[in-house]
Amino acid sequence: MAYVKRAMGTGTGDGAGSSAFNDARFPSDPQTERFRQSLAAAQRNPTTRHLLSRALAYADESETRIVELTARIRQLEALAHTDELTGLLNRRGFDDVLRRNLLSAARYEEAGLFAYIDLNDFKSINDRYGHTAGDEVLRAVGSFLSRSIRATDYAARLGGDEFAILFVRADHKRARERAREMLRGIADLEISCKSHRISVTASLGLASYNGETCQADLIERADRAMYADKKSGGRAMRLTTHG
Repeated sequence: MAYVKRAMGTGTGDGAGSSAFNDARFPSDPQTERFRQSLAAAQRNPTTRHLLSRALAYADESETRIVELTARIRQLEALAHTDELTGLLNRRGFDDVLRRNLLSAARYEEAGLFAYIDLNDFKSINDRYGHTAGDEVLRAVGSFLSRSIRATDYAARLGGDEFAILFVRADHKRARERAREMLRGIADLEISCKSHRISVTASLGLASYNGETCQADLIERADRAMYADKKSGGRAMRLTTHG
């Protein structure tokens, strides 16, 4: 404990007490003192100063590189969950969103609605106008769905001509009406491609969820409801319920 006594000093008034007081404000142990002394000696050596400067510059460069790599990783993760054609979530991204929201529903006793949308006779558009026109239709539908949802909801292109909307923490009646309005909005779209003006209709399947809902069951119920709507020529648009 000798270093503690030295740090406190005797306060004789000859200046040593003042120095000791300054040391006492920053108490240290012998190992730290030796490191400070070696660092001070190293800084007086030009070669060592150069090496230290290089090391600090390398550390700064490494930190900048880590920040850039982190941003790049986040960008790649976002791309992995995004449909390249429409900018909506892809199936992988939507599955992740659906899983997280079902967990939230179980934890906080929330409820919502899953809407499954399938374009009608989309193959005939590709056959008649070409795949470029088909891509324009998909982009137009994706853009419309993105504009039509709340900030808390999610829209996705599940693949091909299949789309999905997740109405989060939503009143079932209002969400149903909103989904049907969106279906009518798709039918009102006029998509231009070269000299063609193309319109499209869609079928809709709805399934509600709560904290007890299984993800696979929710998707299956919405899928069945969509095919029922397609089979009826758009007259069903029914809501399937859990339980």
